[in-house]
Amino acid sequence: MEHTADEHVKYKGYTIFPMPSLSAGELWFGGYEITKDGTPVCVRKNIFPGFFYSEAAWVDSIEHAKIEIDNLAM
Repeated sequence: MEHTADEHVKYKGYTIFPMPSLSAGELWFGGYEITKDGTPVCVRKNIFPGFFYSEAAWVDSIEHAKIEIDNLAM
């Protein structure tokens, strides 16, 4: 399944923009931007571990972002 850069996930009042990236070694690493009301809260890139498939990195990016939001919301 192909994803586009404008796809996002709403979670607890925040918006997650997954941004997985392909490394030179052909592994996909997770990444994301979290915004609140259109203002960036944080950006993470090249989250380990790496994956062989972009879909796995996409899902991992969202899950990592949700954990970060849960920690921000405490």
